Amino acid sequence: MSAYTKPIIVSADGAAVLLERIPLVTVNGGLFSEKWLQDALYANPQCIPVREIDPHIGALIPICTELETGAGPADILYVTATGQIVLIETKLWRNPEARRAVVAQILDYAKQLTAWSYEDLAREAAIASRQGPGYLLSRLRQTDQNADEADFVDGINRSLKAGDFLLIIVGDGIRTGAEALVGFMERYGNLRFGLGLVEVAAYRLPNGEVLLQPRVLAKTEVLQRTVLMGPSGPVEFEQIASVEDASAKNDPQTAWFQGFWADYLSMLHLDDVNQPMPSSPAKSTNMFFPMPPGGGTAWISAYIAQSVGKGGVYLTFLKSFEKLDEYYDLLLSQREEIEKSLGMQLSWDRDGNKIYIGAPTILFKDLNESNDRQRVVVYLADTTNKFINAFRHRLDGLSREQG
Repeated sequence: MSAYTKPIIVSADGAAVLLERIPLVTVNGGLFSEKWLQDALYANPQCIPVREIDPHIGALIPICTELETGAGPADILYVTATGQIVLIETKLWRNPEARRAVVAQILDYAKQLTAWSYEDLAREAAIASRQGPGYLLSRLRQTDQNADEADFVDGINRSLKAGDFLLIIVGDGIRTGAEALVGFMERYGNLRFGLGLVEVAAYRLPNGEVLLQPRVLAKTEVLQRTVLMGPSGPVEFEQIASVEDASAKNDPQTAWFQGFWADYLSMLHLDDVNQPMPSSPAKSTNMFFPMPPGGGTAWISAYIAQSVGKGGVYLTFLKSFEKLDEYYDLLLSQREEIEKSLGMQLSWDRDGNKIYIGAPTILFKDLNESNDRQRVVVYLADTTNKFINAFRHRLDGLSREQG
């Protein structure tokens, strides 16, 4: 990525002043510490370019600093009026080891929070803020008097249960190796979070004040997840962690999956330029492609189920997605048009809040046999591209209409 350019201030008389960047070690003669940055961001959440990371997220409500998670204190906790949880970690790092450490740190915080309930979060926020019981709801009322408290509590519980968080690392020295950091996050694939890396540059104004210029260096809509394909669809998310721990020890199997999905990615050519390609081959049975509206609410997956000798592609949604009915009904109303564009009949399966829109499966005997493997890889790659063409723009349009 390109480096920052120095801002220029043009005064009323037309004189231009080129601002000098302040080394991120001192400000106004004092230490420009992580604590200084943390306090500035907490007091001024508008400094976080959150809409550039997740365009659908609501306004940030500062709740507390130093939230004790059980894996260490998270620097800043924000929430939104709908119950979205946002964690900020500030870091002034100087070496690659520190970069990896802070990424692992914030992901560990997120992993711990998935075992919490609203009551747990409210308790720890009250302790961290030193405001006593009831603080979380009172903070919501102070910020948004029209907020629905019941919806807020439900939203917090959904976010915690699904691991649906927005994690943002803010600091300096992030630029180098930012993409490698995103790849490092794959080991935490059972959580459904977005993550952003934000670099902050500081400049001294002529009057002595400080100008902060944040910039998003890297972001993920949804980090790649490892989800096993069961006989009737994806395995429930609560089961994923134990499955991942077991499969991680099976290096030959992991290597085999990576080899298969590498072949798949080499054949995959996406027509939709707005759809990001996976950064690396999956280590298990599924490859994932995040869909609008983002935040882990919808995704297309290509999968292979070797135990039953079949593979396929499907679109599904997070079961706790609050607009599930609207999105599904819209797609179902366009079923004829969608299937015509795909050139195939789809299975439209719904059981309560579990939705599965799937392409016809392809059968195979042995994916180690070159002809069988090539046939399956070509089918999955072609069908994935067709699914993205058929569904992504429709979901994006609905997302924009919903605001």
